[in-house]
Amino acid sequence: MGQHEEDQERGVEPARPPLTAARAQEMTADLREAMDDVRRSVAVLAARVRDAHAARVLLPLGHGSWESYCDAEFGISRAQAYRLLDVARSLAAIRGAVAASTETSRARDTDPAAAALDYGLSQRALIDVSSRSGDVAELITRRLATLARPR
Repeated sequence: MGQHEEDQERGVEPARPPLTAARAQEMTADLREAMDDVRRSVAVLAARVRDAHAARVLLPLGHGSWESYCDAEFGISRAQAYRLLDVARSLAAIRGAVAASTETSRARDTDPAAAALDYGLSQRALIDVSSRSGDVAELITRRLATLARPR
């Protein structure tokens, strides 16, 4: 089997001509925009999962458990849904710390999509800090207070 056939089997694309710096910057900007869109979407999804969980929407829909609801309605596992709840809790803790320490508008504080984008945090980062959201909120509060002090 030739190299070309082996590369195609592995999903390797054939070599392309080199990009110009301008085209590479354009592609990078497009990628950055797409990543920001994903952060916004995850924040909105997490907030909606949190709201559905808190409202116990599974009961009127006839599901006996959160796991059954998530699987039947969305095809996601209970663990995936709980990770989204962790993301929502982390964002809420961060928003609360920032809101308490700064003079931000209330509309911005309650927008989960803006929060994820403003803080530039990935879903993984939000999950990682979810168990320590109180510590993170305290750290943010201290740092913002330090920055707010006159010099």
